[in-house]
Amino acid sequence: MSRRRVRSATSSPPARDSVAGHAVVPTHRLLAAGVVLACVAFAWFLANSTPLVETGSLINAPDEAAHVGYVRAVAVGHRLPTRSDAEFRTYQWHQPPLYYAVAALAYPLGLPGLRAVSVFFGLVSLWALWTTARRLFPKRPEAVLLATAAAALLPMRHAVYSSVGNDAAIECMFSLTFLACASALVSGVTTPRALILGLLLGAATLTKLSGLLLYPGVALCLLLARPAVPSFRARLARTAWPVVLGFAIAAPWFAMNVARHGQLAPIRAFHEEFANTSRASDWIGERPLKVDTLSGELRPGPTMDRRGYTALVANWTTRTFLGAYTPPSRAAIGAPVFLPISFYACYIGLAALGLVGLLISRSGSSSDVAHRTYWLMAGVTACLVLGSFAGFTWTYFQAQGRYLYPAISPLALAWGLGLASLIPDRYRRPAVAGVIALLLALASAFAFIYVAPAYAGR
Repeated sequence: MSRRRVRSATSSPPARDSVAGHAVVPTHRLLAAGVVLACVAFAWFLANSTPLVETGSLINAPDEAAHVGYVRAVAVGHRLPTRSDAEFRTYQWHQPPLYYAVAALAYPLGLPGLRAVSVFFGLVSLWALWTTARRLFPKRPEAVLLATAAAALLPMRHAVYSSVGNDAAIECMFSLTFLACASALVSGVTTPRALILGLLLGAATLTKLSGLLLYPGVALCLLLARPAVPSFRARLARTAWPVVLGFAIAAPWFAMNVARHGQLAPIRAFHEEFANTSRASDWIGERPLKVDTLSGELRPGPTMDRRGYTALVANWTTRTFLGAYTPPSRAAIGAPVFLPISFYACYIGLAALGLVGLLISRSGSSSDVAHRTYWLMAGVTACLVLGSFAGFTWTYFQAQGRYLYPAISPLALAWGLGLASLIPDRYRRPAVAGVIALLLALASAFAFIYVAPAYAGR
């Protein structure tokens, strides 16, 4: 057989995919574009439906007025706010400045422009998730589409990312870092790829303090990725310089904190600022309450112990990860209102199916070093995100699922792989379409039936 014929026999047309032996890629790309457009539509609808509250906070637009105050300090005052700032009062003064510097560019456009910045960061995250999934699993288009749809159609993500705040920006930095790691693992570590990882580490650190959670995973990726280097010392050097670059980029912010607060990060000043915030100690041993597992409501019960507090945090975090909102009557204290049990049951059922499929088929596992290293890196990072959240709630009562969004890229990909593996080949197209239709229905219910009527006339 000639070389030309070998090439034609082993390569496939760009519009086809080897899964099930039929043309599927164009369909999946169209569906992916559709769910992204739906994401934009939901976010923009919520951005125009949700009011900006000056006193208190909305669980679906957390601390938005304080974030706007920080942006105003940068855009109008041309400086970073301080804790005792009389001109630009904001209790978010402790945040790193990168997101606010970007948002300040949209300040002349008013609140819609500032909210559009968050929507933009959320869209970049979706692109990074889609590209990461395709790069790692090019022959699993259904799993790639499901993973993208899981993030694109998540109702609470629409709400949080249609408000002013740095949550969308830090998820974007995490998702781009996952993509850069996947590229380095699949195609090999090169100087430009290592440089990109270093730049992303620095940008993440300057976006939110949780960006520091990326460093161990990136170091693992660089240490274990190919191509092999002559010695462990050379491999260590290849690992070290992007990490050092990330810290160097964030060094001016660290230096400013040392000058102002005597710490690399203003942890002590943060605790002083939020001394009156609800804490775990306000619940444990103090309140005769328990959380109702099905409804999430607080019921009379024995005095809450650490186990009961953990159950409360887990219950409310799950609900606020998926969908919750604060009506005007509760804005002063930021108390959430949850949706009907059936809303959460649908998501829990889908999550369970994905987990079962992942465990049975081990869809994400592979003998390929790149895949194994990616899941190791992503698993370490996701565990650090979860662990930091658990540590935070150990002190402060902050049962908000948005803190877990930085890990949404590998979580959504693992779920997509697991769920797709349960669907027989002949039913994959209608099954995937059915799942997406269900996710669309749930997002529509959240936006149009619950949130929008709560703020009608505001």
